[in-house]
Amino acid sequence: MLEYLILGNALKDYIIAFIILALFLGIGRLFSSLVVGILRGLAKKTKTMVDDILIDVLDKPIVFSIFIWGFSLASSYLDFGLAWDRTVSHIIEVMVVIDIIWILVNLVDSLMEHYLMPLTRRPERRLNDQIMPFARKFVKVVIIVIGLIFLIARLGYDVTSLIAGLGIGGLAFALAAQPLLTNLFGGLSIIADKPFQIGDRVRVDQKYEGYVKEIGMRSTKIFTPDDTIIIIPNSIIASTTVENLSSTKENSIRVVFDLRLSYNTPNAKVNEAVEIIKKIILSHKEVVKDVKELLPFVSFNKFTDSALNLNIGYSLNSRSVNTRTKHEINLAIKEQLEKAGIEFAPEQTIYLKKG
Repeated sequence: MLEYLILGNALKDYIIAFIILALFLGIGRLFSSLVVGILRGLAKKTKTMVDDILIDVLDKPIVFSIFIWGFSLASSYLDFGLAWDRTVSHIIEVMVVIDIIWILVNLVDSLMEHYLMPLTRRPERRLNDQIMPFARKFVKVVIIVIGLIFLIARLGYDVTSLIAGLGIGGLAFALAAQPLLTNLFGGLSIIADKPFQIGDRVRVDQKYEGYVKEIGMRSTKIFTPDDTIIIIPNSIIASTTVENLSSTKENSIRVVFDLRLSYNTPNAKVNEAVEIIKKIILSHKEVVKDVKELLPFVSFNKFTDSALNLNIGYSLNSRSVNTRTKHEINLAIKEQLEKAGIEFAPEQTIYLKKG
């Protein structure tokens, strides 16, 4: 039974190959959980960080290399001809290169994490706080690209001829990659020009406002007052108006909104509404009143299609009081304006003329 042939190989050869592969998978798991665990415990007792870094860098790649070794040994028990041998050789070569790239990426990431990132926590080097995440991703991409080029060359392809021979496909790829490159250079321009830093409060294109959370290779993440994260492509930020609203009140948050009054509202009532809103805002304990750039404002700023628009803005002392304070202020504004007989405008007013 074990001598039964399947595609030119005895059944027992398939069983042996499977057992070898399963055995090496088990050895890899055992190594990761037992040996690496012991080494990690010993490394924690030493004063240097080098051994900790090496263990973190080599942990998973070594397990993968054990699997590669097992795959190579298991495949040697099966024979499908020269084409099979070449295919197996290429597969092993691909896995080895992937393992090396994995080690290099882990090494660069760990070195930056343990030696360069601590420098960014110094106040005098705040710029590094936004450069380092960008640099970490960029270096990883460079290592991966170089590794792929090396792998293509190892597989026997002429990289130069391959790129030159892409023709229309290469043009299509270049067009597809254009947005990525635009965003990449946009991120580089943000870091070079320094219109803002991580932690600054900004307003982008008069639409998006919040705190800069991360400047990445493709986009910038902004944490909004509504506890959401807006992801804006770097190309948009680099080509539009950006207001840096940061001030000495680093934990403050800016609230800006519009209030629509009916067109039937007399001028005296408009002025009364402005004064009522100012008084309500200034009387709240969480509103910033001691920084000139953050003082509250209320203004009749424009005529809309169906309303008189009031533009209102104020700053809060802390992000944590945002939702509660806005609720209290908005409720007080509604209550006081209703008492004063000042009417809010509907979304649309339609007038019908008789005859």
